[in-house]
Amino acid sequence: MTNLYEKYKDDPEMLVAISDREGNIAMLEDIFFISKKLDIHYVSADKWNWLHQCNLICAAPLSVVEFYIKHGVEINAQDMYGMTPLHYALRSKNIDAAIALLKAGANPNLPNERGITPLSYINGFPERLDLLQLMLDNGGDVDFFTGQHGILEGIKKYRSQDPKFKPVIELMEKYSKKGI
Repeated sequence: MTNLYEKYKDDPEMLVAISDREGNIAMLEDIFFISKKLDIHYVSADKWNWLHQCNLICAAPLSVVEFYIKHGVEINAQDMYGMTPLHYALRSKNIDAAIALLKAGANPNLPNERGITPLSYINGFPERLDLLQLMLDNGGDVDFFTGQHGILEGIKKYRSQDPKFKPVIELMEKYSKKGI
């Protein structure tokens, strides 16, 4: 990959993308703090910050996500689609990044423009009760209305016959204010 760094040496945005993918923290530190080619708090016209962008295409290494969190990149910023860095981490199946964001205070209840909250993504990870518990500990609203039904109600309606979802449903029921 060294040839990519050489090829894009005059394109700091591309160098960030490559460094994000490879976990090259030294390069990120150079770009943002030593040579100061880019601002770590930059937000694009699409309202993407660096935490959005690092998981936009593929899962960034945990060290990259932690780097941006450590340097104060906004963890609950919503882009033009209403997506937060937590949405993108979960969409890219980057559970380690999602956990780091949640531990840093990411809100699992912020809906995107389609009404999907990060908590809704538990449908893709029913075996990760640790992730679900962390979202619930961060105030995850299992009764959040998605436009058709609450999150828990939908999981019960469509997933209750799947044994993988039994522990998910049981845990979420403890947090439901509807008593369903």
